[in-house]
Amino acid sequence: MLDDELQSALDRRAANGTLRQLTVYPTATSSSSFSSSSSSSSSSFDLASSKRPLVDFSSNDYLSLATSSRVRADFASMVTSNPSLSSQLGSAGSRLLDGNSSIHEATELELTEHFASSSAGLLFNSGYEANVSLLSTLPQPRDVVIYDELVHASVHDGLRRSRVSTHLRIPFRHNSVEHLEEILERLIQDGTLTAATNSNASGARNIWLAVESVYSMDGDVCPLQSLLDAMSRYVDDKRICAIVDEAHSTALYGVRGRGLINALGLQADRRIAARLMTFGKAWGASGAIVLCSKVARHYLINYARPFIFSTALGYPQLTSILASFNSIKDGTAQRAACRTFANSRRLVDGFEAVIRAQLSDATRSIALPPHLRPETQLETQPKQKPDQGEEHNHDFVSWSMQQPSPIIPLLTADARELAAHLRANGLLARPICYPTVPKGEDRVRICVHADNTAEDIDRLIECVRMWTEEAQGQRIGNVVNGRSTLSAPQSLSSKL
Repeated sequence: MLDDELQSALDRRAANGTLRQLTVYPTATSSSSFSSSSSSSSSSFDLASSKRPLVDFSSNDYLSLATSSRVRADFASMVTSNPSLSSQLGSAGSRLLDGNSSIHEATELELTEHFASSSAGLLFNSGYEANVSLLSTLPQPRDVVIYDELVHASVHDGLRRSRVSTHLRIPFRHNSVEHLEEILERLIQDGTLTAATNSNASGARNIWLAVESVYSMDGDVCPLQSLLDAMSRYVDDKRICAIVDEAHSTALYGVRGRGLINALGLQADRRIAARLMTFGKAWGASGAIVLCSKVARHYLINYARPFIFSTALGYPQLTSILASFNSIKDGTAQRAACRTFANSRRLVDGFEAVIRAQLSDATRSIALPPHLRPETQLETQPKQKPDQGEEHNHDFVSWSMQQPSPIIPLLTADARELAAHLRANGLLARPICYPTVPKGEDRVRICVHADNTAEDIDRLIECVRMWTEEAQGQRIGNVVNGRSTLSAPQSLSSKL
């Protein structure tokens, strides 16, 4: 029987400790908002629950826009003042049939003009759908696609559906410019690629680069400029086609939330073929837009199956995108981003102190990923938040790029136990374990928000400190009793 076979597979996962489950926890952005239902956060808020809300250190609502009273008010005002938004909920069809509207097209145009990095934009229902569409459609059969080994699952799914040969889909070590160069050198030596000096030769291929701006599990930033420059040393710029997934940098980095590419000054770089900006994270809504050339947009409309065969975004979704957009355009979100980055810095500094207090490298209960460790940080990092206003946009961009991102993983083999300890103390942060991350790289993934208070940040640090001291005490007892245990991931022992 089918159900028996399916249950056996689920049982095997449960036995291996890799079974995924849906959970619901009532949350709030900070403990100061518990008394106010208008401030309660997020999609996991459960009206039927009588439990005290947990402080949210888990959701992707980095700027606290999803719980913003101003955004909710703008949403309500738009719905009541615009007959087109109030007379219909669902789009009632795909964009190629009856789901298209002047509102969809006006939203695309306004967003494209805001990001100012391309001549066209195309809305999608989600970032996942957009990535699958891009990678399955744009690369041509003879092209080469090189992608970061930690790129999102949607990129892998898109590549599997693409016409690119399997041997021409090549991963490179995470954020490693050196490994990318080694791959390019090999491809030129074996004749797969044509060198930059002979790019017009018959049979020259396009070479694609697929990366994320900020990586969702480690929270580190892509060295995009260095990767593009490395490619230019081997391949003619006209043949370079980068796809940058800005899911975790949209609305957070750059002037007025225009993303990492804007922060790096690469918005006019022709080597970037497409950008993916999503609305389900810092933007506080849902959906996504692909920024690309007019020709690429028309090509996606004709060939991207997830776009062709999906019902278009409904009017409530479009309205939520536009309601948050008001706060992004007028600088409110950028001021929130300052609070988010300041909270990230406070949390990382606190965790560093906890880690320094642990007994020794061999018995650590937690570790930060390499890019967050003191030895890899800039020697001088401005701690003072920049002034706000148009004349200080450059200060904000420069300062924000030197702060930790809002995604801060605590690496530990005891991820589930640490997450449970935090929940017991009123804090929600999720354990991320294999198979979501590679074996030996389990972690508790902490996401920081604009509305988290300094008191809540300090409380989180103290709870982690208490847990590590308790774990160290147990470990010492085990050694005294003749047993040796190790709570840090085995694969991290050489990195701690």
